[in-house]
Amino acid sequence: CTPQRKINVSAGTIDGRAADPPIHCSPEFAATGNPSCHLATYQGGWRCCEDKMFLIDTAKECANPDCSEKPVDEVHMKFTFFYEDAQPGARQMEGAACCDVTSVTQGDENIEYDVPVCLQGTAPEECRHIAESVQPLAFFDGHPKSPLSSYRDSDLVDLVFAAPHLHLAGISIELIDHLTNKTICEVHRTANNSGGIAYGHGATPGNEDGYLVGLTPCHWGGAEAPRFRRDHPMRTRAVYNASLGHTGRSGLLGVTQAPGLSATCAAATRHTGFPRPLQVPSSATAN
Repeated sequence: CTPQRKINVSAGTIDGRAADPPIHCSPEFAATGNPSCHLATYQGGWRCCEDKMFLIDTAKECANPDCSEKPVDEVHMKFTFFYEDAQPGARQMEGAACCDVTSVTQGDENIEYDVPVCLQGTAPEECRHIAESVQPLAFFDGHPKSPLSSYRDSDLVDLVFAAPHLHLAGISIELIDHLTNKTICEVHRTANNSGGIAYGHGATPGNEDGYLVGLTPCHWGGAEAPRFRRDHPMRTRAVYNASLGHTGRSGLLGVTQAPGLSATCAAATRHTGFPRPLQVPSSATAN
């Protein structure tokens, strides 16, 4: 955060507004001492990057407090969405209850955290910051974040999509079945960008040298879709290069799933030999 930010710890506000979302890590992640878990130690990130917040020290960089003497740039972004028309056999989808390394319960918690710099003398190959947590895969009743849910913990879901969310210095992120230790989805950095995490090597748009410019999602469909109970524990593991310190980093996987049968119905379906539930569309992508 820049010196211009007015942080009021007792009121829980930044520039007079409540931090949104509230700053809150799981007890397990907070126990690591990460500065982003408490407003009193918060150094920078999403909450200091709200609308109309300058990311520079305006007292040093500008003649006026609002930098009104500076030229104004107008920035345009282009998005291209690819879609398929829904077919009669298509199923509804929903967001998962995981996967945020700062949470151990249903839903996200702090979302962001700091990557502290390695101790001096650490070998480059060991200069890594690793964060991981275990959460239930899907929302179900009996939890404050899903009080009206009609789903039970034993109901089933089929995975459809898992979108990695990392920032600059990200090395890898994994979604792991916590019970079997099987990797469900994984991306990692490689020199030729073949591992699902792409860094730029040039000067053209979308290939800016040294910047993280692409993340490849995992997706499943039909009979290949992994099926789990809603309360199945999933582990998220994010790895960052810690040769430099960073604030506002995330270790997230945006998982989408299709609600399936209850565990009882699914067992009966398999027992009677009926085919499994209608297939999930094979893919959905957006650029």
